[in-house]
Amino acid sequence: MTPKRLLLFTLISASMLIFVMSLLSYLGNRLLIERSPLIEASEKIKLEATTAHLWFEEIMGGDSTESIEAVFEHIDSADWYANAMLEGGENADGEYYPLVDHSMRQQMVSVRHELASFRAIAVKRYDNFAESVPGTDIDSQFDKVFRDFIKHATLVESLVKAQIREEFKQYQTISSSLIVVSALLSLYLSSFLYQREKLRESLMGSLKKATASIEQKNLELNKLAHYDALTGLPNRVLFLDRLDQAMIHAMRTQSSVAILFLDLDHFKEVNDQYGHQQGDNLLKQVSQRMISCTRAEDTVVRISGDEFVVILSGLEDVTAAIDVANRVAGELIHTLQVPFELDGPEVYITGSIGGAIYPDDSSNGEELTRFADSAMYHAKSLGKNNFQFYSEVLNQQSLRRMETIRELRLAIEEDQLELYFQPQWQLKTGCISGMEVLVRWQHPARGLVFPDEFIGVAETCGLIQKLDLLIMEKAFKQNKEWRGQGLNFGTMSINVSPVCFFRPDFVANVARLIHKFDIQAGIIELEILESVLVENDENAQHVLQELKRLGVKVAIDDFGTGYSSMAYLKDFEVDTLKIDRAFIADSTKGSKSKLILKNMIKLGLDLELNVIAEGIETIEQEEMLKSFNCNIGQGYLLAKPLPSKDFVELLQVKNTDNVISLKTLK
Repeated sequence: MTPKRLLLFTLISASMLIFVMSLLSYLGNRLLIERSPLIEASEKIKLEATTAHLWFEEIMGGDSTESIEAVFEHIDSADWYANAMLEGGENADGEYYPLVDHSMRQQMVSVRHELASFRAIAVKRYDNFAESVPGTDIDSQFDKVFRDFIKHATLVESLVKAQIREEFKQYQTISSSLIVVSALLSLYLSSFLYQREKLRESLMGSLKKATASIEQKNLELNKLAHYDALTGLPNRVLFLDRLDQAMIHAMRTQSSVAILFLDLDHFKEVNDQYGHQQGDNLLKQVSQRMISCTRAEDTVVRISGDEFVVILSGLEDVTAAIDVANRVAGELIHTLQVPFELDGPEVYITGSIGGAIYPDDSSNGEELTRFADSAMYHAKSLGKNNFQFYSEVLNQQSLRRMETIRELRLAIEEDQLELYFQPQWQLKTGCISGMEVLVRWQHPARGLVFPDEFIGVAETCGLIQKLDLLIMEKAFKQNKEWRGQGLNFGTMSINVSPVCFFRPDFVANVARLIHKFDIQAGIIELEILESVLVENDENAQHVLQELKRLGVKVAIDDFGTGYSSMAYLKDFEVDTLKIDRAFIADSTKGSKSKLILKNMIKLGLDLELNVIAEGIETIEQEEMLKSFNCNIGQGYLLAKPLPSKDFVELLQVKNTDNVISLKTLK
């Protein structure tokens, strides 16, 4: 070959080699710059939405460490990445190029639509907090929309991954062919080609690492979507799937399935007393104990907060299901009674369990879960720490409870609640010394509803604070009206729920209402149960001190019914003991009951406390309490609780200080 031709060949080979390398570089950079971000965007969509779903479920379970604003921020972030895959975009992580393939773009439009539905239902569910408990329609709809979203997002991710794999194969084919041709044409450029080959291998290694990273993140996302982050147990999403599978298998084999719905008793007190970290530690220990009580083929699920569900599958028939459910529930109750060792304290806790059987109770998974939940609430109503099976009666009670919650919310908004007043009198002089403020619900259809039908419901559904504050405000307003008429009936006793008593803003709300109605703090007496003091002694002492600084009195209601030890009285700044009506009624039945009553009164007097006896119905009871030096009486002997107008008319206020002798009323 002539030098000129050799030079020409060399130039042509070099030019071809440069062209080949440029083309390879372009194709490789295109894969990295335009395609790799699509993988990241598809991951971000699922990760952000899954995080939003998990945080939202924690909020709905009662966890106050997360905020609803953070949930919507994660949803918005997921939507941004979805839009970037359609329209392109750029953020701190890099630049994203839009999808070109028509079918992939259609799938991404579906993802955005499902994400919008997910957000809308989350807003609706949060706004209807009390009505979105596990098993309700909105709760089921929320889970379905999230599952549909995950399905579409996973499909898009798979399509993106398939497209990149195809382009990667094309890149491999083209690069290999061009390299072989170039090598045959210009062997003397092998060194240069070798360097470029190393570059190609590096690129291929990077792409393989990216693919491996996708697989790993898919596994992590699957775990986040289907397992509880704290306990490692299946979560609510996986529970519904496992229950459906168990019921399908039972239908095919004509066998049975049992589910147990467990709620920890007094778990909130553990969180309040020892902190959420210790509460989380307790939940992890509870989950391990529950697993130890079940078979390998059973499923233990953490639904939310301190609620767990056990699926007992593969049971021969309904009789076997009942036997196994009873046995496992008994083991769960027993194992929970063993003290839990936390980081320092030893904690005692129990569980209330409800059970339902497929197919006897229901052949629908969501309905079966709701029935087990109803049975659990029935177990709680029977004193907690026990197991109850579902029945149709329980279902009716559950439906009535949900209706009561809805109507009670409306009653508070429309002011259907009316105050009643029961007078209290000094046993020695017969003079009126005050009254207890009680509440009645003037239901538009059912008429007058007494508090034992709705106070407990208000405490469990989160309405009790609004109810307590409304009663207190109405009572203060009534006192102001009486003062404007020149009337003074002494101390005004108002019941306060434990939930409201320990809220951080409770004392501030009392102070605000005192200022609003210009009422003397000394005539206000707030009644609390003795269990509130004993179970939360440190918090209780703090609240009592704050109330004392305001000048507000505190009474222990139903004294003697909660704790056998009364040594706690010396540790708390209270003013009054209200002896439960049961002790008054029993005192006329025997000398022992009378002795107990006498000593209770003496204890209160020795501690320089005011003592009020509730439930006085006969003159004989009144005379006996006088002989025991009891200060104040309250009961039907004088009057039943009355509305404001009847209360004033009963007392027949005539003298200047508006205090009337009881003798004129008998």
